[in-house]
Amino acid sequence: MFKKSLFLKFMWTHRRKFHAGLSYAVLRCLVVAPFPWFFQNIIDVQFRNENISAIICLCIIFIGLLFFHFIFSIKGAHMLVKEVGDVGLEMRSGIFHKMRYLSFGYLDREKTGRLLSKYAFDTQKVEMAMTQILNGIIPNLIYSLAVTIILFIMNWQIALIIIFMLPIFILSRKLFGELKEASSIVHTANERLTGTASEYISALKLVKTLGEELQVQEKLDNQSFNYENTRLQMANTMATFGTFTFITGQLFALLVVAGGAIIAIYMNVSVGAIVASLSALPIILQPINLLVASIEQIINGEQSVRSIAELIECVYVEEWKGQKTPQTKKWDIVFDGIDFEYPGTGRTILSNFSLKIKGGEKIAFVGHSGSGKTTIVNLMLGLYKPSKGVISIDGISQSELNMHWLRRQVAVVMQDNILLSGTILENIKFSKPEAGDDEVKTAAIHANADEFIALMPQSYKTVIGERGATLSGGQKQRLAIARAILRSPPLLILDEATSALDYESERYVQNALDELMKDRTTVIIAHRLSTVKKADRIIVLQDGKIVEEGKFDELASAGGVFSNLLESHELANGDNS
Repeated sequence: MFKKSLFLKFMWTHRRKFHAGLSYAVLRCLVVAPFPWFFQNIIDVQFRNENISAIICLCIIFIGLLFFHFIFSIKGAHMLVKEVGDVGLEMRSGIFHKMRYLSFGYLDREKTGRLLSKYAFDTQKVEMAMTQILNGIIPNLIYSLAVTIILFIMNWQIALIIIFMLPIFILSRKLFGELKEASSIVHTANERLTGTASEYISALKLVKTLGEELQVQEKLDNQSFNYENTRLQMANTMATFGTFTFITGQLFALLVVAGGAIIAIYMNVSVGAIVASLSALPIILQPINLLVASIEQIINGEQSVRSIAELIECVYVEEWKGQKTPQTKKWDIVFDGIDFEYPGTGRTILSNFSLKIKGGEKIAFVGHSGSGKTTIVNLMLGLYKPSKGVISIDGISQSELNMHWLRRQVAVVMQDNILLSGTILENIKFSKPEAGDDEVKTAAIHANADEFIALMPQSYKTVIGERGATLSGGQKQRLAIARAILRSPPLLILDEATSALDYESERYVQNALDELMKDRTTVIIAHRLSTVKKADRIIVLQDGKIVEEGKFDELASAGGVFSNLLESHELANGDNS
């Protein structure tokens, strides 16, 4: 039945972690396994001999075994919950560890809801299924086998009836296979529903702004209908499986009673043996009843393990394995013959692109939307890998460079900055967790953020909501700039960093950015003249190629692409002078 179960293989891999808890769970069953013998002995021996003291003695032993059963049950359940919880922690840690190395190409295609489902919901389902098997099915299966052996010793004829009846349950194998298939379909439908719902709920403000609520509701309703339809099919299969098991169980009981009665008539079997067999019957059937009761949970666990394995075994990972770091750290950055297209698009973004950025240089990229400005930054940070060419920093190519180290030397301020749902203090400190409160405040002052933070209900300890929902666009931007200032990185990337600010706020923040850019290699993507003017060199991009480069005044008077951008107002005049 479980021959190809990835779930059971997963449990077997972690078997050593369950030894203690499972041992107690097995002991709790074994201490009560002799109970059928107690019943037979009391009826056939002590009752016939009218030995009251022996009956009382057996009852005391019986109660003592129940006491040990209670102790072992509590201890075993406690230990198994902890052991299964430890495996759950390990699973979630492994999932996020894998997510750390997923390529941006994979993340571009994969819905956030699906990844969340694997991390939070699938691991929970696996834990629940493991608990059910370890604390329920396995101990009771051992209990059933032990009782069956005792029945053989007591009366092998009745025990044979039970053994001959068990193969009937093999007929349920086909139904179990149908259940697994139905559960797989339900799991896929659930992931699609979760992914779609997560996407639209996170964009609910956009949906409401555009008045497209009905369109979104229709799409979600369709996904929800598909999910419920697959759930209905599985429920029908579950009902068939449960009914079949119930009927075969009742036939089992009838055969034991009728067969036991016939054997008693012809073979002079004692009444105590029949009573013992009847008392043992629920115990023998208990593993099967537990399996039926928890079959959906176990199949969900199977599908969840497969879902997690799909992520863990994913080959779409960053290919950087280098460990080198520059010795001199001049921050000279070289692009040499770079070709690139985003995975799955088939559209070339950069073609034979070459450029050298000198350490300490402030360089600005300008161009029409889609010209490759942000792509250059993404490639520089190793978020994507070029299909051709080499990018190197201080003479070390990306394939040899420790990319994790590189990213920790960088601060990025984007147009749409991501804030966390914690406090203002936590958001600014995210770039430098060890920073003191005074450092955070200084960074906020330089970013022109301290003034509005002081007006917040709890100042720096104010919770700002998911993605900074309680803040204005300008306030979010200034917190992101404070975060960059706090890190004080050797490499600074400003991706339209002041675009969300009004002109007055921009003037204050620009002063802070000017201070921050001193003696640092700075890469600027900007739509504001106030930022572009102060660059040491401006690179003008068109269709992924450099068409012009130079200082602002040179390009503005050259009558080329840059001049056209100025005339068409694609570079906004952010300075009031």
